[in-house]
Amino acid sequence: MHPVAARLARGCLWLAASLMAGCGTLHPEVTSLNEISSGTVLVVGQVELVPPLQPGEQKLKLGTFDPLDMAGKLRDRAVLHLANEPKAAEETWEVINPRLGETFFFRIPQDKRFVVMGTITTKRVTTKVTRRQVVEDIAEILLPRLEFDIKSTEKAVYVGTLRLHRDEFNEVTKAEILDQYARASAEFKKKFGERAVLRKAIAKPLK
Repeated sequence: MHPVAARLARGCLWLAASLMAGCGTLHPEVTSLNEISSGTVLVVGQVELVPPLQPGEQKLKLGTFDPLDMAGKLRDRAVLHLANEPKAAEETWEVINPRLGETFFFRIPQDKRFVVMGTITTKRVTTKVTRRQVVEDIAEILLPRLEFDIKSTEKAVYVGTLRLHRDEFNEVTKAEILDQYARASAEFKKKFGERAVLRKAIAKPLK
């Protein structure tokens, strides 16, 4: 297996293993600003893939036992691993799981402002070869690493739209961070009320 493919496979398996063990955190989307407690912040943004995934393009077959619905957490979604420092291990215990092409509203710890790894899964097929052995066939699109501008005094920040252009080999040919604040702010106020405050803080790429 190519080293990059091996690393991506580990990331996907790490998410499943951490959630199964109960020590991983898949941070939730929120419906009320009352859910933003001390030490947390609401991040608002979007992840887009161009061209978008087509119906049936993702091949997700996770065997006959999928109690955490990992297929559902990968279908038409990105997986972003968060950390409190840019040099942290890529496969972290802290994850958000935005649906592609839709505005997301995730509550995360204020200190987890670095996206140290991000993927969109195009294939994950689990095949049982013996009673004790399975084989994982995984292919993923690798997202750029990001830094969120989060201040300890605020409840909500808009981090922008991460738009990824891909070729026929699912390689990212161009990555943009777009400022679509007006649209996102309108959605934010419709969801949380006209008096809710959303600061614009466009994410920056990590080198």
